[in-house]
Amino acid sequence: MESNKRMGKLLDILGNETRRRILILLTRRPYFISELSQELGVGQKAVLEHLRILESAGLIEGRIEKIPRGRPRKYYTIKRGFRMEVLLTPYSFGTEMYEPKSPRDTKEYAQAKAIIKSTGPVEAKIDELLTFLNEIQERIEELLRTKQELEEVRLITETYIENLFRRIAQENEREFERLMKEFEAKLPKKIIEDFNDF
Repeated sequence: MESNKRMGKLLDILGNETRRRILILLTRRPYFISELSQELGVGQKAVLEHLRILESAGLIEGRIEKIPRGRPRKYYTIKRGFRMEVLLTPYSFGTEMYEPKSPRDTKEYAQAKAIIKSTGPVEAKIDELLTFLNEIQERIEELLRTKQELEEVRLITETYIENLFRRIAQENEREFERLMKEFEAKLPKKIIEDFNDF
């Protein structure tokens, strides 16, 4: 339930166009308030409020840098990366968030490091990196297709289980409670949360 609230809050924050534009700018380089205000055509007070919201959500962070002349400036950067998916089907609605972790010592990671550290001619290095990048992209797309297919199967199965439990609950409350106790450890968290709201 807590994760659903967090997702809802993030969706609300990202639903604002100015905040999305700020995040897009910050993917390019660090910015300070007056620069953002100028780029966006929005007053500094409003920009400051958007930055405060983004910072309190943990999406951006500010760091103060001294400059040769004048007062120190606070620069803002993206704090962490994540990927959020919104899943809407005739059977359910939900969101999932993935936060990248440090890469494991995989064969692909070792291959990328080896190419990056190689000392051949620059043209050969660029060509090798681009070929490797295309191979990785193809594998990602293949895995995403498989993931999508499996998620659809999961959704159909979850929906059927939920509907079955609802039908039992309407017909025999005692039997419903017995089955809930028996299968609670195995039931997906989402189904348990839905029944708690039921």
